[in-house]
Amino acid sequence: MTNMKQAQEALKLYYLPGLQYQLNNANPILAVMDRDQKSVVGSEIRMALRYGRHGGIGNRTDDGDLPTPRSRQTKQAKWETKNIFGHIQISDKTMRASRGDGAFISLLEADLEDALTDAKDDIERQLFGDSTGKMATCGVNTASNEIEVDDTRFFAEGQIVDIVTATTGVVLADNREITVVDDANNTITITGAPVTTGNTDIVTRAGNFGLELTGLDAIFTPDNTLYGIDRTKNKWFNPTVVNNVGTISEVKIQEAIDEADRRAGGKVNLMATTYGVRRAYQELLLATKRTTDTMKLKGGYDVLLYNDKPMTVSKYAPEGILYGLDMDTFKLYHIMDWNWLDEDGAILSRVPNKPVWSAILARYMDLGMNKPAGSFKMSGITEA
Repeated sequence: MTNMKQAQEALKLYYLPGLQYQLNNANPILAVMDRDQKSVVGSEIRMALRYGRHGGIGNRTDDGDLPTPRSRQTKQAKWETKNIFGHIQISDKTMRASRGDGAFISLLEADLEDALTDAKDDIERQLFGDSTGKMATCGVNTASNEIEVDDTRFFAEGQIVDIVTATTGVVLADNREITVVDDANNTITITGAPVTTGNTDIVTRAGNFGLELTGLDAIFTPDNTLYGIDRTKNKWFNPTVVNNVGTISEVKIQEAIDEADRRAGGKVNLMATTYGVRRAYQELLLATKRTTDTMKLKGGYDVLLYNDKPMTVSKYAPEGILYGLDMDTFKLYHIMDWNWLDEDGAILSRVPNKPVWSAILARYMDLGMNKPAGSFKMSGITEA
């Protein structure tokens, strides 16, 4: 089929480079993050960690014994890459009905644009997440399709979600469509049978529980297990956290930067926060009659500056939070760049037993920070 041949060529030669660029720059943090393929062995990421101090340093008398050499302590973090897919479908009837004048390509392009927009959005959400897939925590709901949640920011009508007990992984409701998002009352309405939930249950994108990227919430939660390392027994691997900040000030930000430097020699060179915290910082500058300096990051993002450090914002950053990141310690580990699953020679393949054609975009990757103590999280900031 001419349409099929045109579509295959367009997806591979024309659309793929643009998709790769857009997805790799889905967020300012991802845009400036280094990539690492060499540290991925098979499907497993291996990240070398060094901590402590070198033992061969010391002062002695003229004829005293030299310090005993002892390298810094080492530990290897090992964990699996995460699998991220983008899946588009088009019916055979639609494809045959849209012959000529590039109609089929235009139809395919529209579907790709929608998929790209939502994929970028979801990757940004995962960047700030805890790897469980949690989009919100449920309240106590008894046999209801209207589910009270703690936050509706991440939801949209038409999304397909699961409700899962976070502590056990038991799925209470699967593949439910959201029909109503009520921001004013913090509720979502879902299809299917009524559901009973408690405050240990969470809402996730359908099928995603426990499979999402190791985001900032996971990295900056002290005493959890990160990359297979129990941080209750390895305190050196805990992040620098400053709680109950209240009104933001330059001194408080500097104190957090200094603490990350003191603990691990961290050199914070990028910040990430919410719209409300950014506004609070802008009000601080306005009150002190300071100029609001800006810069342009890779990916075309315009951001504020704090002492020449870019301050990025995201709608997915948790309320009242400011992250200070040493980007020299933060990498995206991956097996490959985004690519079509076309090992069988075809990007568009027919779905078994259905008159439908599909294409799948994939990437196997995760985020890794080898020195969390060298970065910081400030929480409890009063937003404006």
